[in-house]
Amino acid sequence: MTGTGAIRKHSILGLLLPLALLYYAVEPDAASALQKGEVVIDGRVTINVEVARSPQAQTRGLGGRPSLRKGTGMAFPYNGPGMRGIWMKGMLIPIDILWIRGGRIVAIEANVPPPSSNGALPVYSHPADLVLEVPAGYAKEMGIRVGQSVRVTHK
Repeated sequence: MTGTGAIRKHSILGLLLPLALLYYAVEPDAASALQKGEVVIDGRVTINVEVARSPQAQTRGLGGRPSLRKGTGMAFPYNGPGMRGIWMKGMLIPIDILWIRGGRIVAIEANVPPPSSNGALPVYSHPADLVLEVPAGYAKEMGIRVGQSVRVTHK
């Protein structure tokens, strides 16, 4: 390589490395970038949630997480009611899925398992303006039922 070619190659690498480092410094871990909130069901069950607002955060959801503690979950708010589908892509743990419309639980899908290894990826859908995911069995354990009121606050 001539002297000019080596300099050009080095200067491109010199530009890319700082840009890559800047990207990773600015792009926070997906979980830490989510807004925190609180969901209160029936005035008695409080769940600390991460709020997935952006399409990217909603697509990722709880995918890749090895566990979810009791009393925690993820909330998926939408701008108005509509048919809201939840898939289990990348999920490692079973969950309960609660669909909420107008401040009331309208449907609960309990003990939804992670996807099977055969590639099947079902979508669970109900009309809602908010979807809440909690650890599997938590809704039953806490006596959470369709029709109960839901209040959401964001911190």
